[in-house]
Amino acid sequence: CRSQNNLGRSMMRSLLLATCLAAASAFVPPSAVPVGGAQSAVTMQQRPKVTQKAKPLSPGSNYPSTKNIQKQASGFGSFLQRFQKTEGKSKYGMPIFLPNGNINPKYLAAERAEMAANQKLNMKAEAAKTKKMKAKGTFFLDDYIRKKVGNVGSNKEYYQSGR
Repeated sequence: CRSQNNLGRSMMRSLLLATCLAAASAFVPPSAVPVGGAQSAVTMQQRPKVTQKAKPLSPGSNYPSTKNIQKQASGFGSFLQRFQKTEGKSKYGMPIFLPNGNINPKYLAAERAEMAANQKLNMKAEAAKTKKMKAKGTFFLDDYIRKKVGNVGSNKEYYQSGR
C-alpha cells in the first residue's frame, strides 16, 4: 500500500511540473517576430483625419460643441446665462447685488429685457424658417408624402369625386 501511495505522489508531482511548464511557456514571447519588410504581422490602424466640417459622431470626431450648447443651429433655444462673478459689475454694467445684500432690481430688469429680446429673435428666426419651408414645399406632411410616395389620391377632389 505504501508503494502505491509513493507512485501516486510521483504522478502528482510530474503532473504538477507539466502544468507549471505549460503555464510558463504560455507567457514567453515568440522568438521570431517579423520586423518591417513588405508586410508586417501586426498592422497598425491609422487614425481618420478629422476636418473642421466633420459631421457629428463621424469616425474620429467628437460631437462638436458650440458657444452655447442649448442653442440650435437655427438660433432657437433656451436662454443660458453666462457665468458672472458677484463682485464688481455685471455684463449689463451694474452690480448684481446691492450693498445691503439684496439683488439689484435694475440688474433683474436688464436680464428680463435680454431674455425678451432673445425670445423675440427666436420667434423671428423660426417664422423665417417656416416661411422658407412652406415656399419650398417641405413644411407639411402631405408635401413630404407627395414627394416620397407620390400622389396617393387623398386630397379634397378625390373624396368629393365619389370614386
